[in-house]
Amino acid sequence: MSVGTIWPDGAQCAVVVTVNYDGESVERGERPDGALWGRYSYGRYGVQAGLPRILAMLERLELAATFFVPGWDVERDPDIVRGIQAGGHELAGHGYLHEDFSLLSVEEQVQALERSEAAFENVLGIRPSGWRAPRGLMTGDTRRILAERGYRYDSSYCDDDLPYLAAGDGGARLVEIPVFQTASDSHYYRLRRPPEVVEWAWRQEFDAIYRIGGLLNLTLHPRGDFGSGRAVRLRAVERFLREIRHYPGVWFTTCGALADWALGPGSDALETWPI
Repeated sequence: MSVGTIWPDGAQCAVVVTVNYDGESVERGERPDGALWGRYSYGRYGVQAGLPRILAMLERLELAATFFVPGWDVERDPDIVRGIQAGGHELAGHGYLHEDFSLLSVEEQVQALERSEAAFENVLGIRPSGWRAPRGLMTGDTRRILAERGYRYDSSYCDDDLPYLAAGDGGARLVEIPVFQTASDSHYYRLRRPPEVVEWAWRQEFDAIYRIGGLLNLTLHPRGDFGSGRAVRLRAVERFLREIRHYPGVWFTTCGALADWALGPGSDALETWPI
């Protein structure tokens, strides 16, 4: 899709800062009956150390982010997710136990979403309006299921530089907010890249997105293994965000606010594809 300046108020490009919570549900999903200690404690590091650092950084920068949280983590860490909510951030779905949705039947996907939605409602008093597939894995039915359950957006596909509308036969539709590995910290830290390389790569990514008027969907993880939760890594994130804030015409927003715009005044500027 060719892109141009489509954003509200004449903005040149849009930026969403997203955080995949990915706490102990990651290890619990892999070890349903095993103890989560030693090398299986990275999820707890993200909750205890990485997440507070990310929240403090966002407060310093006065930025609101979208946090994608598995329902199991919502239930396990209720006070922490309530703190995220109290900080003015958006919380969205991310499976229940960080499941691989590509391996689930339609019925199993619905069951996982129901458990996640129940956790959000019980702990936070809200129903998630957005969703991101754990590890980006899903089936051709997943977006249809999300739209039929009233979700307003998904952020799992890697197929465009702009958000677009996905419409179903029955009139159900949702916004797709594309995400890319090169704008995610996990892509680099799984390969043991140093923070300076990650920061440099994100600058190149943003510069290109800015020039074409696209969307930067920056994805962070609080974990200490493949995320930005460690102090040395988060310094690179903050430097990068402070730098791009000086570019004129950058619309910093949340996924939910972006979806509201896309389903409202922005719908005429976006393409529509089958769900």
